[in-house]
Amino acid sequence: MKTTHNARVAILGTRARGGIRAVIENHIESGVYDGATYYELYTHEEGSVIQRVSLAARTLLRFLSLLLRRQLDICHIHGSMKGSIYRKSVFVFLCRLFRVQVIFHLHGSEFEDYYNRAGTVYRAVVRYVLDSSDYIFVLSRYWQDFLRTICTNHNILIVNNFPSTRFECLLSGRSYEGQQNLNFLFLGYLGQRKGIYDLVDAVASVRDQLPAGFCIHVGGNGEQEKVERYIAERGVGQHFDIHGWVSGEQKDHLLRQCNVLLLPSHNEGMPIAILEAFAAGLTVVSTRVGGIPDLITDDSVGLLIDAGDVDGLAKRIRQLLSAQDLIESTAANANRVYSEHFSATANVARIRTIYSELLAIA
Repeated sequence: MKTTHNARVAILGTRARGGIRAVIENHIESGVYDGATYYELYTHEEGSVIQRVSLAARTLLRFLSLLLRRQLDICHIHGSMKGSIYRKSVFVFLCRLFRVQVIFHLHGSEFEDYYNRAGTVYRAVVRYVLDSSDYIFVLSRYWQDFLRTICTNHNILIVNNFPSTRFECLLSGRSYEGQQNLNFLFLGYLGQRKGIYDLVDAVASVRDQLPAGFCIHVGGNGEQEKVERYIAERGVGQHFDIHGWVSGEQKDHLLRQCNVLLLPSHNEGMPIAILEAFAAGLTVVSTRVGGIPDLITDDSVGLLIDAGDVDGLAKRIRQLLSAQDLIESTAANANRVYSEHFSATANVARIRTIYSELLAIA
């Protein structure tokens, strides 16, 4: 009988920078595929339409080659919404045709909103993908409950994301002694969905109450020029440092340097940025959307506001500026929650067990 030590797995995802790509990399780095033969296949990337179509076509041909040579047991599909569903439906169909087991791993933070606004064809494709999968992985109970209302598949499992283990090393040596100013951090796509404009408005509303050295470091891709213009228009340029997309050592440096992560999102799945902050020992201020309340269950773990509540966000910022004890205690509690439920140690074995179950019935 096959086990994960000799399984043959196709990992379908995106080459674009962001949370989905980070999850795939973390699965590989943390040992989910140790002993297995795995193929990283990309159906999407940043770039022109021609580049994206060319990549999808090349990936489809390679996937067909693997199927025709009977070299796949499991296909783990990381998907979201919009065009992702149409692309992934082709691979699901081929997997069913060649009797390959399918895991559909849903990441789309705006999946529900998009589904509810979509037409009949899109909804039918979504239901086909969901009902044709052997297992569906979701990031929280919120998404599990929603999918149960739109499909008949009973194998919908909550499988936690987890960040790279390297962020755990940033916790050691973190100290507040001698620190004159707290440093705040925003990590994520620069656009309305992640709440960056709400954050600028919140800072502008309390600018007269902020210390001279107050700074929010901003790391992310997206609407950078638009965000920079908006910051200038609101007159708070001295309080923001825009770094653009950050990764590797630069990202580690920011997580080590900063004390608080601010992520006032309007829609989310299970943001990897919050898990990275938990692992690195930061306090988190975020919103009651998607799977975030499953991460921050009460004020002892982090601070939540309603999405779009600019006044509430400003209040939390002012609260933390004079509450070092609160920052230290919530960061410690959040790190404990991370270790118990959202670390690689807590989740790799579970994913490998699910793979073994699929191989047993293949």
